[in-house]
Amino acid sequence: MCLRLNLSSNAASPVCRLQVYYEMKAKIKQFEGFSPALFRFFEELAANNNKDWFDIHRAEYESLVLGTIKSFVVELGPFVTALNPELQVEPLVGRTISRIANDMRFQRNRPPYRPHIYMSYPRRGKRWSDDALLYVGIGATGLSIGFYPGGHRPLRTGPIQDAIRDNLRGFQRYLDETRIPRKYWELAEGENHGLKKWPLPKSARRWTDLESFTVGEFFDAGDTRVRRRSFLETARSVFLDLYPLWLFATSSDLSGDLEFYRENRKLLERPVQKKSSSQQAKSQTNSLTKPPRSRDDRRQHHSR
Repeated sequence: MCLRLNLSSNAASPVCRLQVYYEMKAKIKQFEGFSPALFRFFEELAANNNKDWFDIHRAEYESLVLGTIKSFVVELGPFVTALNPELQVEPLVGRTISRIANDMRFQRNRPPYRPHIYMSYPRRGKRWSDDALLYVGIGATGLSIGFYPGGHRPLRTGPIQDAIRDNLRGFQRYLDETRIPRKYWELAEGENHGLKKWPLPKSARRWTDLESFTVGEFFDAGDTRVRRRSFLETARSVFLDLYPLWLFATSSDLSGDLEFYRENRKLLERPVQKKSSSQQAKSQTNSLTKPPRSRDDRRQHHSR
């Protein structure tokens, strides 16, 4: 019954989601890093973007590229769920993993394949292309991790700028506490699917003037950090720092959610450790079923 439910909607119960998550995880190898061969695949695809080449290398795509990406998505899943249980974590192409094939029905002048893939955690019931996201993008030149404000067609300004404008003091406190302008960049698309990095403002007021900004860090394909399992910890750290941006873009209770984030941040800073399968399953089950204390629990605690 659980497998028949649409996991991208809110109809699936947490029990069903957990069941499907572990059934998927059992079929996926442990993440051990993004290999140089994976980046070469995207480089060669960009130079040979046609169906004949892709069909010859389809097995390489399924195992080397998609297999690695699914393992990355699934191993970050418990951490993302601890951040916010509304976010979808199952490794599904078309939801948490972008399709590599272009839709040729409406734009026949495009190449048949995209030489890059995005991994993201959309809200259940929301279209990933229209909503704010925490994401990882990977292509021939490297990968980026960050926050994307959402929208298929970029808007000059949107919900996040409005929320910052209405909460300047709270946003300035966030910038100062997490040192966002020192640690991250505004990312913009460059030539040959590369990225340009621009310094971020230190003043909250100046953020209201940024247009459709994407915030994060870029890691070159030659960076040895991306080849290791410990890169999971890097991704966790970036997501934890940038999650408040997602709250500013989406939350209907911003002050309460930011307070909740600050109170629980330390609980989410525990490093990823290499464990046996049984230990890892137990740890992840606890993360999924025992999230940090809710705001209702906190109020009850203060009232005692």
